[in-house]
Amino acid sequence: AAHLCRQMVAYAGKARLDLAAVDLNRLVRDVCGWQWVCTARNVRTVYELAEALPGVQADPTQLRYILLYLLTNAEEAIGDKEGVITIRTGAMRCEREYLLQTHGEDEPAAGQYGFLEIADTGCGMSAEVKARLFEPFFTTKFTGRGLGLAAVHGIVHAHKGAIHVDSEPGRGTTVRVLIPVA
Repeated sequence: AAHLCRQMVAYAGKARLDLAAVDLNRLVRDVCGWQWVCTARNVRTVYELAEALPGVQADPTQLRYILLYLLTNAEEAIGDKEGVITIRTGAMRCEREYLLQTHGEDEPAAGQYGFLEIADTGCGMSAEVKARLFEPFFTTKFTGRGLGLAAVHGIVHAHKGAIHVDSEPGRGTTVRVLIPVA
């Protein structure tokens, strides 16, 4: 019940944030240092971490949740077949036009963003599924799921960030989480 309440608060974008300058590369190394134990044997993980990355102003606990949730989703999308999950970090200048194609902050501000990207070679999503991706309680999985991506969306919104999703059936999915630099 407590976990469900935390997810609902995160979905609403009302989670209390403990902001700090976060090194996305260190976050990935910290989480994935023990995450690999949980990864299925049929999934290979590739790391593409940018050098000299600026820090982002974020709550590290919330970013860990996002990373773990997206890794779990990617692994489940691959299923039992052989597949690859690629974890990327980087920084980019985002213009308003690009940000309007994302999910997250209602009025995205152009500027410098750090990003955390999870790409998988899984089943991908149809346009219909992609359109409902961040709705609470929407799921393509078994009953009892459906708040995870809604919570991710709420967390990103609370950080004044954005999420870009690229996916097609049979082609896999790439989720890029953008957080303003510190």
